[in-house]
Amino acid sequence: MTKKSYNRALVAFGSNLGDRELTLSHSLAALESLSEAPLRCSSWWGSAPVLMADDAGEFINGVVEVQTSLSAKQLLVALQAIEQQAGRPKSHAVNASRVLDLDIICFGEAIIDTPELVIPHPRACQRLFVLVPLAELCPDLVMPGQLESIDTLISRASGDPITRLRAAPILPLRPLP
Repeated sequence: MTKKSYNRALVAFGSNLGDRELTLSHSLAALESLSEAPLRCSSWWGSAPVLMADDAGEFINGVVEVQTSLSAKQLLVALQAIEQQAGRPKSHAVNASRVLDLDIICFGEAIIDTPELVIPHPRACQRLFVLVPLAELCPDLVMPGQLESIDTLISRASGDPITRLRAAPILPLRPLP
């Protein structure tokens, strides 16, 4: 019998529109259906919108680890379907407010650079709202193509501080108090 291999995908999630907690709870449940193992989820973090309109609301962000038999491209398609089910339009402006944003940060040790997909995510190393939750899940991670640890990247990242909103959730998720 051949043992099936799975890819570890680290997926950043965020929302700054609507009922953010409910949207994220539903999206994590959908992500769980893509995983061959229980999800590992970071705490939920509040962050100011980056390079967005002045009236954009605060984000709830985090990172989840998915063990999947899907390819990176198949995972991207599945994440886009989850975003659309949550109400995100298929076409959207860069840095626009969003009901749900799901980004593949890492996919195993893969380095992918195609018009549809770039992994590791090209701006992950600069964003505290990705790096801090990522450090919770994988403190020793060095992203493919990088030489520096997550802690070093955090110390060099610029931007507004982020605030821990809730500890790492246990599935099934419950609404924030």
